[in-house]
Amino acid sequence: MRTHLVIGASLFALMAHPGHARGNPPNLAAQARLDVNASPEVGSLRQGSAVFGGGQALRMNWLGEAEQRRTYVAHWPIAHIRWSEVGFRFVPASNGVIALDLLGPWEKSPGGALYLQEVLWDALTVSGAVLTNGGFEQPAGWANPWGGPVLFEQDQPAREGARSARVWHDRRLRTSLRVTGGQEVTVRAWVRARVPDGYVDQPRLADTNSAAHRTARKFMRGVNFSNFFEAPAGEDWGGGPLGTSDFAAVRAQGFDHVRLPVSWNYHTGPGPTYTISNAFFTQVDAVVTGLLARGVNVLLNLHHFNEFYADPAGWTNKLYALWDQLAVHYDGYPDGLAFEILNEPHDNATTEVMNGIYAHLLPRLRLTHPQRTLFVGPGQWSSIEQLPALRLPADDRNLVVTVHNYQPFYFTHQGASWTGPSTATTNLVYPGPPPRPVVPHPDAAGDRGVVAWLERYNTLPRADNPCSSNAFEQSFCYARDWSDYYGRPIYVGEFGAFHVADQASRARFYREMRESLDRHGLGWAIWDWKSGFFFWDRKTGAPAPGLREALFPGLSTRAR
Repeated sequence: MRTHLVIGASLFALMAHPGHARGNPPNLAAQARLDVNASPEVGSLRQGSAVFGGGQALRMNWLGEAEQRRTYVAHWPIAHIRWSEVGFRFVPASNGVIALDLLGPWEKSPGGALYLQEVLWDALTVSGAVLTNGGFEQPAGWANPWGGPVLFEQDQPAREGARSARVWHDRRLRTSLRVTGGQEVTVRAWVRARVPDGYVDQPRLADTNSAAHRTARKFMRGVNFSNFFEAPAGEDWGGGPLGTSDFAAVRAQGFDHVRLPVSWNYHTGPGPTYTISNAFFTQVDAVVTGLLARGVNVLLNLHHFNEFYADPAGWTNKLYALWDQLAVHYDGYPDGLAFEILNEPHDNATTEVMNGIYAHLLPRLRLTHPQRTLFVGPGQWSSIEQLPALRLPADDRNLVVTVHNYQPFYFTHQGASWTGPSTATTNLVYPGPPPRPVVPHPDAAGDRGVVAWLERYNTLPRADNPCSSNAFEQSFCYARDWSDYYGRPIYVGEFGAFHVADQASRARFYREMRESLDRHGLGWAIWDWKSGFFFWDRKTGAPAPGLREALFPGLSTRAR
């Protein structure tokens, strides 16, 4: 029988598993959360930063302005496959007491109840203040501020010792710290998602030299030919024309592949057959064959299927009809051509929905393409944080998992009109902090998330700054760990910085991104070739300043 250490205000005894919180469906946690709340005599907390672990720190924006200044909420991505080290740093204005809460994420189920998403905390240390019992081997110093039991985990292995703290949003652990005004406080801990009872995990594959791994090694450094085949018929999004000079330049610059985004759904006849236009096939084929003829591999996808994202059930038949046609049309093409099923599933096309789609569509494609590598991605815009929810057929070992990363978003999308007022603030440099503080654009001044991010960007040193490799390094580290654990290769199909950023900052950003991806052995494709995030400057007929050196250091510029 499973046992857990359960404590209340004065209870310290082993009891049987108490069961899940009534009415709260269990779910695997994707984040750990730390709340910091100072007493009034402290005055305020400042320079709050999730200093490592790939986290973020925000104010408790549901409180009044004065109360917000005494608070922080820090959260970090976590997984069940490993312990992750996290850290949070802040400076109190005056002497006093702060409350430190360990908890899990706040997320509602479709039925409206909070998910029971349990997080394990262990090996917690504090510098700049005195902490009682950061190892959770005994209950001293901790309590549940909302009453009821507190659990110390014993079933799933602790980071250190025999026990770890087991919490969720509505069953948190709190301790108090006495702090000194002006003295920096740093909290460090190890966190892990607790596996819910009955959890069915993704099958693990042992072969690290499968067909998928061999293909992934051919898709290591790529570029997206964007804003051309994505546009509806009759519209010009500025990504073309695409011709032989582009194919030659891609090869000469050092790219080994092109990711080709195509909105096939805009170029069909009516249902139920949804026949793709022959003229459109001819246009796409010219690019595919032109690249393959020059030794450049091609990842062909289905892009901007907006109807499906909004209503997957209503448009699944069209998705299948499109891929049935693509499978027949590209039968016999060399293995330098790979298929990506759907770009950035999001909205109602959740990871769970896509799991069902993949279970049906992949075997269907295998009838025509038993050996071709297929790329598949999770929901929430192919976010790395959704990898734990992905479930792929165990009998299909020729799959590469694709994810995207555009962090730090306010830098990479500054000045972009399609992302709304949150990215209206420009003159952001990479990395932070800037030489002079940046004031939020009037359109973004009411966005508390933007204001809080700019506060950290303007004030924190580079090592802690949100506009630095802190924004993506831990995500790529987790992607690598996930890949190793499950035996599925990972590919980062999109990253980049919009042209509004100054060129020196863009070059530094691309270099640090590429270094991180290379360090973790992840293939990638930048967004994009010669549109808004351009690598290739169509005015000069050459790469944008600094980008080639950032992506291909030491490579000869002579065409191969």
